[in-house]
Parts: sequence; structure tokens; C-alpha cells
Amino acid sequence: MTPDSNHESATHRAEAAIAMLSPLPYAADPLPGIGGTIKAAPDHFVVEEILPYAAGGEGEHVYITFRRAGWNTADAARIMQKRLGLAHSDVGWGGRKDKRAVVVQTLSFRCGVKHPLTRVENALADLPFEILAIDRHRNKIKTGHVAANRFTVVVSRPEPDALPRAMAIADRLKQTGVPNFYGPQRFGHGMLNIHRGFSLFSPTKKGRGERFMVSVVQSALFNIWLKQRMEAGDYQRLLAGDIVKKTDTGGMFIVEEPTIEEQRFAAGEIVATGPIYGFKMKPAMDAAGEREASLLEKFSLTLEDFRRLRSPGSRREAILILMDLEVSEVDDGLCFSFTLPSGAYATTVLREFTKPYRRSGPSAETSTTRP
Repeated sequence: MTPDSNHESATHRAEAAIAMLSPLPYAADPLPGIGGTIKAAPDHFVVEEILPYAAGGEGEHVYITFRRAGWNTADAARIMQKRLGLAHSDVGWGGRKDKRAVVVQTLSFRCGVKHPLTRVENALADLPFEILAIDRHRNKIKTGHVAANRFTVVVSRPEPDALPRAMAIADRLKQTGVPNFYGPQRFGHGMLNIHRGFSLFSPTKKGRGERFMVSVVQSALFNIWLKQRMEAGDYQRLLAGDIVKKTDTGGMFIVEEPTIEEQRFAAGEIVATGPIYGFKMKPAMDAAGEREASLLEKFSLTLEDFRRLRSPGSRREAILILMDLEVSEVDDGLCFSFTLPSGAYATTVLREFTKPYRRSGPSAETSTTRP
């Protein structure tokens, strides 16, 4: 292939993906949405990070839990690192959190076992953060070391009859769960990240490429897979060959006979998983596997194409089960509270209520639910 044909191939793949992504379906259709605006003010979007473990009280790493607003994770970590006189490699966090929000997050700093905690507290005293806890632990916090995130979000200026609409949608979602789509913010303004991601699959590209941009392609393909599954009427049922995950232990297995697993699936004990394509991804089998393979073939890709980019792939839960969803009225509109596992998007839940695409057309979903 010539460079020009490589570029045309990448562009064609990206444009095809974007066309297949819009619009994404809703689990709560045909119930009417509430409209409204997300993040009219920073304190209208609060996220509290929940780690899978607590600091043990000893070790060379100091865990600092703090509340911030108007700062992204990297900038907050950088200024704290400099105050403590540490190297960039001494800092750890489980995930990046949004700048336009009130965030409670824990970072780890390798200060050493002899560094007094009072000195750490004093070094950070005049920063525009509220320090909530300081403790020691033996291990650095690494990317992905987040069990869940608790969200409290106000949707401002909704429709006049928003509360009964929201309660009806909430009741529906407690029965169906929420499609675990990646949020539009992952794809960038105008979905330009999808173009950048597919360009990495050109044979003329060398090396691992940009890890995030490869993940954008994986995310787009997952969203398309889930959209197609919903459109085929298979969102709330299992297929032969599906790979399901146990919600209590996280163990996975292949569904050989869907009728045998229907009761556990309906009870939320197991959930279907979708493909995060990669060279080590465990593919589904039978009918479910044929769909996964067919989607990848549409983009002229194979699992081996991800090896050069060092992207092993994985499985992602197709449905989010909302165990603690609460809706209440506040002065500015409606307040939504819920907990999501790491990697899930609050905007994916909120879009089911606001239904931005229904209100303003194809471009509205990106602009309205953007973090």
C-alpha cells in the first residue's frame, strides 16, 4: 500500500466507525427524557473515588486523600509532588478525574518510611485543596487501582415534569441495567480521536503507537458491538457462546446453553461481556463469537493487528447494574446519586435521563454530556 492509500484506508475506517456510532440507543426508550443541563456549575458534578483497599498504616508511600475543584489529576499531582520534593515517578493515582467537577481522590507519594506525616501536611497546607486523610501504605497506587466511583450530579433546568419522568426512567433502568457505553468524551471533540486511533493501524506506522489512541479504537468498536446487540434485540438475553462475568467473584465462563443461565442473568448474578479487541482477548464462541468476528472484519482488522501496538485486549461488561440509584429534587433541578465500577461513565447513565439526542439532533449528545 502507498502512503496515500494507507491514509485513505484509515480515514475510511474512522468515518465508518463514526457513522455506526451515531446515534446510540437508549435502554429506557420510549420513555421521554427530562432535558436539562449537566455541569452548569462545578459543584453540580461530584465524584468520590473508592479504592479497593485502605492504607495499611505503614510503608514508604504516603496516601493523601483530598477534595479539589478546578484542577485535573495530573496538575494537582504535579504541584503536590513539587511541594514534597519528589520525582514524577514517585507519584501514583488510580485514574484521571475531570477538571470541571468536585473530586475526592487519593494519590500516593513515595516519601520514604522516615518522612514525618506532619511535614507532608505542612508542605501542602496552603494549596487550594482540602486534605481529608494522610496515611502510609507499602504499595504505590497504580492505574486501575480504583474499585468504584460514587457520583452526585445535578441536572439543571430540566423539563417542568422532570421528577415523574426521571422516576419512571429510574424504575426502568433498575430492571434493565444501563448499556455500558464509553462516554463521548473518550472520542474527543468532533470524534477526532477515532481518526487518530485508526491511523495507528497503518502498516507504515512503527512501534507501539499511542496507547490511549489505540484504546479509543477499542472503545469505539465496543460501543458499535453493544449498539448492534441492542438493535438486534439481544441486550437483555444471552446468546450461545457469550462470555459472561460473575458479578460477585469476577470469574468468567462461556455460555453453552443460554436457557440454563437465563435465571442467573435475569437476577444480575452474571452479566454478558463485550469485546475489547486485542491479541490476547478471549473471543466469544458460536453465535456470539460470529458477531464479534464479523464486526472486526468490517474494519479489515484481525486480533493480531493489535499485537504490533502491544494492546492485549480484554472483556468489558455490557450492562451496568445500578444498585443504589437515587433521584431527588433540589433548587436547581434534579439530583442523581449512584455508584459505578471503575471504567464506567456517569454520562452514560445520565444520557438515559436527559436524552440529548432526542432533544437536539445528532451533535447534541456529545456537547450535552461532555464531562
